Amino acid sequence: MLLFEVRNLGYKCPSCGWSDYSPVPLGVKEGFSYGARLSSIVGWLGYGGNLTWRKQQHFIEYVFGIPISQGSLAKMHKWFQESLEPLTKQWLKYIQQPGIRCVDETSYCIDGIKYWVWVATSNEVCVLMLAPTRSSAEVEKLLGADFKGILTSDCYSAYFRQSAMAKQKCLAHLERELESLKTSRFQANREFAADVQQVLATACIHYRHYHARNLTLEDLGSKRTEVENSLQKIFKATPKKGWPYDAQRLINRLKRHWEEWFTFLTYPEVKPDNNDAERALRPIVIHRKVSGGARSDWGAELVTQMFSFLETMRLQGQNAIVQLCELLSLAGRSPPGLEM
Repeated sequence: MLLFEVRNLGYKCPSCGWSDYSPVPLGVKEGFSYGARLSSIVGWLGYGGNLTWRKQQHFIEYVFGIPISQGSLAKMHKWFQESLEPLTKQWLKYIQQPGIRCVDETSYCIDGIKYWVWVATSNEVCVLMLAPTRSSAEVEKLLGADFKGILTSDCYSAYFRQSAMAKQKCLAHLERELESLKTSRFQANREFAADVQQVLATACIHYRHYHARNLTLEDLGSKRTEVENSLQKIFKATPKKGWPYDAQRLINRLKRHWEEWFTFLTYPEVKPDNNDAERALRPIVIHRKVSGGARSDWGAELVTQMFSFLETMRLQGQNAIVQLCELLSLAGRSPPGLEM
């Protein structure tokens, strides 16, 4: 094991009386015995690897031969928060700019009390936000009061009031409900599910053909009209005894969000599902199951900051450990810029 001692020398001018100290090297935190490189590994172990503090401590001592206490781990996590906070604030401002955003939410406990983690993703940045409620007010905090972009989400009511240039409802959620109807004891439910699934499949085929450059944007727009007309015909083909409850419930939902199911055929840069947001939440769901949640407010905030960082690094194709090491080394300085 190699040990380095850093001395912070002081200077004083005998002529004018000016005094100062030499700057500490990058990656060294004053008053702390561990550097940015080891700390970045610990951070990845705790959040990327979902190891508890005790397992982190055992890993560092066994693999690297470096003794470390629970108190030092706590100082490391405070260092993570100090380093990540300016960057996550910058990313939140970026998320609120016009663009395509996928949003979702999941529960998270702080000392046994249920909170909610909200997520918004773009092609380059992911932001997770901790909030005490699951209301539309939290969506506004996440995306801003006057969001000008395109919003992709499921059909949860909190997203209804959020302003947006256009909205896309997740077809994957709709597909799962249609699939469950195919086992219904009512024939009308089964036929309805099969017919609607065929329409959705046709829409996705047009979408893929456009990205394969087999359709123009104008052609794709006309295909949307055809798909919507096909769906209307299914609604009008009412059985003699009327639609069963389950089919009617889905028909009402489809009509309620009529303009939001096939937005991806008008704006082909939009995906027809909300999988990006669900994928971003999956690591924090696993972490929640392993840890049971956070024990303090600052610990819960760190969880959202760290998973925002890890998912953003994945989206950007960056090495999370290397980037965290650089970020810790720059703690207290301005975070790297991000084009908006």
